Amino acid sequence: MNKEELIKKWLDNELSLTEREELEKLDGFKDYQKIIASVPYFKAPQFESEKIYKQIQEQKKQSSSSKKWIATISKIAAVLIIGFLSYTVFFKNTNNQEFNTQLATTEHIILPDNSSVELNADSYLSFNENSWQENRNVTLNGEAFFKVAKGQKFTVKTPNGQVSVKGTQFNVKQRDNLFIVTCYEGLVEVINAKDTLLVAAGNEYSYVQNSSTFKDINLQKPSWTVGKTSFSNIPLKEVLNELERQYNIKVNLKNLTFDTDQNYTGSFVHHHLEEALKAITIPFNLTYKIDDRSVTIIKSE
Repeated sequence: MNKEELIKKWLDNELSLTEREELEKLDGFKDYQKIIASVPYFKAPQFESEKIYKQIQEQKKQSSSSKKWIATISKIAAVLIIGFLSYTVFFKNTNNQEFNTQLATTEHIILPDNSSVELNADSYLSFNENSWQENRNVTLNGEAFFKVAKGQKFTVKTPNGQVSVKGTQFNVKQRDNLFIVTCYEGLVEVINAKDTLLVAAGNEYSYVQNSSTFKDINLQKPSWTVGKTSFSNIPLKEVLNELERQYNIKVNLKNLTFDTDQNYTGSFVHHHLEEALKAITIPFNLTYKIDDRSVTIIKSE
């Protein structure tokens, strides 16, 4: 992505974590930040319209050249336009609220309209408080459970797709090659590179490794909010990645000959590491060794 596109997405609060890292590597990024930081103190010049009008009339009398008249008007218009654009482009894009959860932690967030968000471990969420009344947009990288207050369109944007609603309860999980949307109440619209569809309460849409699936669910809220992560036909490597997030550990695979893209259906708890490891490894005839914050997965004897 070129520099102009990165800056535009930054101002529109639409950057993914990867794109933001790319932006921060630009030579002029610190200068851009200084400009943004100074915007709240920007005040458009004050104009006395009657005085300016008299000046223009006097200049018209003193000069028979229409070029001078046009030049004067152009200068005034330019100042007004610059002031307006500075306010709308810069000021409206300041006051971004950002939230980052660490490994093995979650966070409860209340949005300006009293919608609530439960942010799962190792996740990022942001929104622009200044433009919230016009655009209820949030950016998500990770996983979150939303309870959206009724109102105008509410959109969750992720690197793998977006979800739009007007008032409902739903969960969005975006992790690398995973994009899973589960609706618990109301109706949500899902848009990604492959599909545009509606997901009603009691249904879950999954887009995993370029393949879409649709299934029924019978839960009232995501299991991770009550201390258990559940999977349905998900690659084992993604399950192990989630285990790392929930326990703040490093998982190593040792001398394994099977494909970690094999799918796993099941769940693991968040409060007991050995119990969680057994739930994951036993179905694949694997075992494990724990060494402080490191876990090695090996084939059973």
